[in-house]
Amino acid sequence: MKISVVDQSPIFSNTDANQALIDSIELAKLTDSYGLHRYWVAEHHGSLSFAGCAPEIFIPKIASETSSIRVGSGGVMLMHYSPYKVAENFRLLESLYPKRIDLGLGRAPGSDPYQAGALAYGSKTTGPDFFPTKMNDLQSFLHGNTPDTDAFKTVNVTPGLGNVPETWLLVSSKQGAEYAAHFGLPMSLAYFIDQDCLPLADYYRKNFTPSDFSSKPRVSVGVFAICAETDEQAVDLSLSASLWRKKIQLGDFSPFPTQSEAKSTLNGNISTPADNRSFIGSPKTIKKALQPLLDQTQAEELKIVTICEPFSARAESYRLIRELFS
Repeated sequence: MKISVVDQSPIFSNTDANQALIDSIELAKLTDSYGLHRYWVAEHHGSLSFAGCAPEIFIPKIASETSSIRVGSGGVMLMHYSPYKVAENFRLLESLYPKRIDLGLGRAPGSDPYQAGALAYGSKTTGPDFFPTKMNDLQSFLHGNTPDTDAFKTVNVTPGLGNVPETWLLVSSKQGAEYAAHFGLPMSLAYFIDQDCLPLADYYRKNFTPSDFSSKPRVSVGVFAICAETDEQAVDLSLSASLWRKKIQLGDFSPFPTQSEAKSTLNGNISTPADNRSFIGSPKTIKKALQPLLDQTQAEELKIVTICEPFSARAESYRLIRELFS
């Protein structure tokens, strides 16, 4: 089982966005040394909780600081951007770091409507209904085919750039699975976003159309997990993210609380999270909890989101999970 990282560059109340990015670079270096397979950085805009706003800029920095781990986007939100620009960006990255770059694509805005409007300034093709057209054009630009859009028939990506990066679609809905199957894209199920997405793996495989992106269906699953030596330690570490989610539900979009702040706010009411979105515990507990998910999806890869502090505990969680599946 391949184990990979999805890093949202979380901001805690005792840090800032600059420190979150520094932590991401250090985490990439450590997980590279642990032998993890990929390191994906997320795209969020105008967020007090997440610092990663430009994967195409962050990816080369992380790739330059690591040696073997694949580095990519988790993901680039195609609704905001020109498919031509995305194709050139990632073909260029593939030139700079051959066989190490991934283009993970998303359909969500990664922002509130105001940030999305600022990103879309001057563009008339930002709605979700334009995604299939943009995906068709992106596929053409990446692979050197004639675009479907008539106005782009004579447009070419800069000649001589690197090969096509490994391209995935992040999926948390039936429509996303339909697009992944239709375009022949490897599919990364975002279980940490929607816990009802697991049956989509079977639908995707049954409806997959081979393409320039992939000759066969490929499935990975993204989960939120925190692993520590004991269940009690892991639950302690999970309190920051648990309290953050409670605040989000109340409309409070502030940074992640520290572990001590979360304990104080929860008044010592420490228990295993009641929802099924998180995998929290010792290696034995994590393995037992994850196995049904892996059996159902037959995933070839597990992508892990881990948000906790201190930083050393976050890094240790990835190391333990890597050893668990090695």
